[in-house]
Amino acid sequence: MHDEARAAHAGAECQEFQDQVDPNPLPADPGKPLVSVVTVCRNAAATLQACLESVAAQTWPAVEHIVIDGVSTDGTLAMLEAWRPRLAVLVSEPDSGLYDAMNKGVARARGEFVLFLNADDLFAGPDALRDAMAAIAADPGGDVYYGSLEVRIGGERHVYAPPPPEKAAEEMVLGCLPHQATLARRAVFERTGPFDLRWRRHADYAWWLAVIGDPEIRLRRIPTVIASFAMGGASSDLAKGQPEVFAIQNAAPLYRSAEWDRRRIEMFQQAWLRERIEAARLREALGAPAAPASLPGRLARRLPAGLTARLRAMAQWFRTS
Repeated sequence: MHDEARAAHAGAECQEFQDQVDPNPLPADPGKPLVSVVTVCRNAAATLQACLESVAAQTWPAVEHIVIDGVSTDGTLAMLEAWRPRLAVLVSEPDSGLYDAMNKGVARARGEFVLFLNADDLFAGPDALRDAMAAIAADPGGDVYYGSLEVRIGGERHVYAPPPPEKAAEEMVLGCLPHQATLARRAVFERTGPFDLRWRRHADYAWWLAVIGDPEIRLRRIPTVIASFAMGGASSDLAKGQPEVFAIQNAAPLYRSAEWDRRRIEMFQQAWLRERIEAARLREALGAPAAPASLPGRLARRLPAGLTARLRAMAQWFRTS
């Protein structure tokens, strides 16, 4: 009975919050390009308040905030109700995961540009959007603009400055461009289609590979720090997410060439070697015995056959040298 009551209550809340839209379709300054900030959340009461305040504090005058909630049960909906007058769109309904919710946000966006700021993300400061839009105005020929990202790890803060567009494909082999620090024209999503829901953890990574591989989509890097990201979310869980990244890479048209096979193998070899050297230094410092090198089975099964063979050969060389 208690479960049924909770389900009924959640259903009532879901109906109450579905598609509540600001009746005024115009931004505060019609002369400025409207930016649609999409926040998706579920049971995010611990971090959502700071995210909402970060968006509300932006000095860029043309912002709409779209929040897609997955029927939270931890007080998130009460928080969103208090913020509802400042939200352009508020939806709370069941979804099929993070990227289904992000697709719903894009479908409701009215802005010329779309930016995703999840519930544990923040803008880098109140002028973050203003500075980014000034950089875009100075170079208006792009379709997707990305800036730098502040990364919060415990009590430390580091700035990740992504490479220029001509190095984007290489960056994606071992990393990813930051979607929290990306402003994409809404028309780009009409070209790429929605996030692919086959990928539960890294559909944004697959979207980036589609964007980078499309010669009709113009990438631009802008010299501003746009967002602040806390490590520890679903997408930053390397052990669970990396196999999916390999599967996406192997399926991406961008990397389907002998040249990219060679370059990817070399990049994985170099990264693997760096990790082995660092591990050896750590063992030496701790006085620990050397451990045999092996590839985790789940990851090895998802790597291209040639890459797996080369990495295993390197592992054998380390064991016998």
